[in-house]
Amino acid sequence: MPAIQRIPLLCALLLIPACLWAAEAAHAGWGDALKGAGDAGSKTMGLPSVPTGIDDAFRELLSMGTDSAVESLSQDGGFSKQAATALAIPDDYRKLAETVAPDLLTYLNSAAESAVPAIGELFQATIDTMEFANPTSLLSGKNDAVTAYFEESARPELTENAAPLIQSALEQTGAGSAMSAAQRLSSMTGGAFDPVTYLTDKTLDSMFLYLGQTEKGVRSGDIETTSKLLQQFF
Repeated sequence: MPAIQRIPLLCALLLIPACLWAAEAAHAGWGDALKGAGDAGSKTMGLPSVPTGIDDAFRELLSMGTDSAVESLSQDGGFSKQAATALAIPDDYRKLAETVAPDLLTYLNSAAESAVPAIGELFQATIDTMEFANPTSLLSGKNDAVTAYFEESARPELTENAAPLIQSALEQTGAGSAMSAAQRLSSMTGGAFDPVTYLTDKTLDSMFLYLGQTEKGVRSGDIETTSKLLQQFF
């Protein structure tokens, strides 16, 4: 076959995979198509690299996780009911705490539980204004990719704003004696145990844990949602 005749045939053959992919994408829906394509693939195939509504879907997903975290962690015993969120006295202070501050762990749990609703409001305010870089890559990423992106982007600011809430919660739950005990523990061991820093970090860890669990559940279908927006993408 002359070379000039082979060119149209070659172009046609190259178009076949693209046509098949486009048909598959139309059948599967935008969510599945974007998951498979990613940002670069979406651009190559002529799909919008940032489809309308994807940021709102991520915000709704994170809001679901925040609501779940607040509902669970703010209950009496909310932190202690699972190993991943249970509070503990750091090893360096545990033996001394049993004598010097036997109620320290109780105070920490009470303060964390009471601070969670306000910290949840911090999360929601941050989610409402969150911008997502490479959203289709987040959609096609790991099963907690959106949560991981949110934590990496927002955790420093959340830590700064949550610490005063934890401090206030410790004071309101009558933890003055616990704070004094913590100072005594530090002087006895030569280390530094700061209940506010410890409790802030642990509370945020627990909040993000619930957000990640929610995202995994939505992606896998284990958590059913009636939201049309989430169903469009997940």
